[in-house]
Amino acid sequence: MTKLKFYSGLREIGGTLVGVETDSTICYFDFGFSYAERLDSKVNLRKGREAFDYVKLGVLNSVDGIYEPEVAHSLGLKGYGETDKEAFFIISHMHIDHMGGLGCLDQRMPVYMSSDSAKLYHELGVMGELEVREHENVIPVDYDGSFTFGDIKVTCVQVDHDVIGACGFLIETSEGKICYTGDYRYHGFHPEISAAFAKKCKGADLMISEGVTISFADVDMLSLEGPVRERSEWTLLEDMKNAASSEEGLIVINNYNRNVERIHRLIEGLKESGRVLALEPEQADYVAAFYPEDEFFVYIPEADNKNTGCHSEKRLSAPNLIGRVIVDRKKLMENPVRYILQQDYKNSYELFDLMDVISLYVHMDGAPLGDYDPSFAIFYSMLDNSGIHYERWGLGGHAEPYYLRKSVDMIEPKILVPLHSFRPEQLVSEHAGKIILPEVGDEIELNE
Repeated sequence: MTKLKFYSGLREIGGTLVGVETDSTICYFDFGFSYAERLDSKVNLRKGREAFDYVKLGVLNSVDGIYEPEVAHSLGLKGYGETDKEAFFIISHMHIDHMGGLGCLDQRMPVYMSSDSAKLYHELGVMGELEVREHENVIPVDYDGSFTFGDIKVTCVQVDHDVIGACGFLIETSEGKICYTGDYRYHGFHPEISAAFAKKCKGADLMISEGVTISFADVDMLSLEGPVRERSEWTLLEDMKNAASSEEGLIVINNYNRNVERIHRLIEGLKESGRVLALEPEQADYVAAFYPEDEFFVYIPEADNKNTGCHSEKRLSAPNLIGRVIVDRKKLMENPVRYILQQDYKNSYELFDLMDVISLYVHMDGAPLGDYDPSFAIFYSMLDNSGIHYERWGLGGHAEPYYLRKSVDMIEPKILVPLHSFRPEQLVSEHAGKIILPEVGDEIELNE
């Protein structure tokens, strides 16, 4: 028996949780936040009760056998080790809507992810950017590597996404093969990787696909004859090269700091302009973890002031940053044309001290992510009121509709299950044997 149960993330963008269950084993994927708008930053989660609070909010799922027994019992659930089947998790990539809940799992729960994701996950913990805590039982898997847990075999298959380490999975049981895309794109630095994923999963009995880009407008999938996107990571890199050469002041970029390869490419591509990237400690750490040879500065606004703050000192003590050159606000002000400053949204008030030398602010996929975020309007109002010239160069990380259909066409699954979309019903293909749109709580038996 192979049964799939759909817990969440079906008609929303975020919080995908699916269970693949056999006679002895359950494989769960992913474990991020559903309905994250229910979280209010003005209300503190209770220390040691985070998992309980998240489940009560509906941000995490009420599932037997995955939480620490004490927490599970208070929720009326069975704790880890108290069910009759062994369970494990596989995580596709390091975006909060796919992995944000990991710190709430029982620490003994096996959690598998790509080796690159495991490295980034650890660095997120080092830099204090994880929710709750770092999970202790993370098992790295190489791309195209396989492992068997109970009677389920899983193969980690790389995809291209706007976060390093992204992968999908091929899940095999005695009843057949299940393909899960995770999130992917074709406009990144490596479209060939996403194409290779489809080839490796060809003939899957059941395909579970993301569908973010078909969430908002009407799309006639079957009539699409090609992609319509003109901009890519490569064109963004060229735009930055041009800006670096033509702008007469400081350039500030707001990058999604888990998109590590983008910064790596910028560091290499901007050398001819004479500019050097000054990275905030978190971004600097992630780049150094994967590209230790890259040359950049670490930005600490008041590095010459002994009162830099305990958080700055702690972050700078991270192994990847020891020995790196530090620049401060004073140096940027003295020679702004020499630098490109990477700055996270949470540090935006630093712009007030730099605004006299800023000639361009580029919002490129960093927070706030879109106008659905209440912070979005506040942020742009601040830029307008400050008189800072800004442009939006965001690319997003999801395959456009043509490529969503093309992947299904290439894989030719017997069953297609679209999810991770406000309008999953729009993902159709003449090469899918059957399309199923499950509701929360629905179960499918693979042999049926």
